Amino acid sequence: MQELVGKLSALDPEASESLKVIGFFDKLVSAQASVAALARSTAVLAGVPAGLLVGGAGRIIRATPAGVNSHEGQPGGWPSSDVQGGGTVWIERDGPPHANDAMLLERFALAVSITSSRFPVDARDHRTAELVVDATASIDERTAAASRLRLDLHSRMRAIALPADAPTPSTPVSGLLSTPFGFAQVLLVNDFFADFGERAGVGVAVEYSSLPESWSSALVALRLSGEANQIVRADELGPLLLLAEAADARSEPHPDAVRLSSLADDRWALPTLDAVIDKGSIRGAALSLGLHHSTVQARLTSLTEELGYDVRTTLGRTRYTLARTLQRLRDAKL
Repeated sequence: MQELVGKLSALDPEASESLKVIGFFDKLVSAQASVAALARSTAVLAGVPAGLLVGGAGRIIRATPAGVNSHEGQPGGWPSSDVQGGGTVWIERDGPPHANDAMLLERFALAVSITSSRFPVDARDHRTAELVVDATASIDERTAAASRLRLDLHSRMRAIALPADAPTPSTPVSGLLSTPFGFAQVLLVNDFFADFGERAGVGVAVEYSSLPESWSSALVALRLSGEANQIVRADELGPLLLLAEAADARSEPHPDAVRLSSLADDRWALPTLDAVIDKGSIRGAALSLGLHHSTVQARLTSLTEELGYDVRTTLGRTRYTLARTLQRLRDAKL
């Protein structure tokens, strides 16, 4: 599928996007995502609220792109599609439809139909790991889910975020979730579990009732992981965790982060700035980059004009470090 998407991207971008939509829902169905998760995932993909009305029960589930669930809403005049066996799905798109809205609604309806045939709409057992870290679920629902998973309700635990394509953990306390940042696997472990795989974000240690907070911190940590630092622990992020949460709550990215994103296409810009910050001097940066110090000096002069501040000053160094964190969070692909 990925190879076909790559080929179609060059020939027909619209067709390749349709295939991505198909692959998106296929992944959710194969992971046995709940209907609530399907609604949240559709909202994230569409960029607008999405909902479903389940046939026999008449139950409504509506979600926003931010992942907030509610049981209020109606198909009304929104673009919609019927669910086989009864029911309707919709997306709350104002104005002209986007190119793949019809495909998105079709696959959303098909996914709801398949999921509803496998499990009753109100069944929670098949996605208990998802439910335990769902901040929109009530404490009673999360406690019941934690009990079904046989979690130790009297010890501290962590949620761990793994890439979607990582090997599926052998523990049953895991699942595939759709997040605003892409798919990720959730792994629920005790405080002393250490085998995380090649890349992971490790959430803060909490009581079971606060596992949604641990999961949120694990996603931040995973987004900050990379080749140089594959296992990131939220405990070690300090105030950067608060910064990430505040940035995610904003509707628009900070201009400093946007500026660094624009520099990411230049293969030497960010590595030069990172080296200067890491080594603390131009000569140290030049040595680590394998360049003459005059070359690094020339690059830094140009980049200082581009940024509007000098990373060698105390304030500039702090500003760049924070902006670089925000840029990595913004551009991260799970």
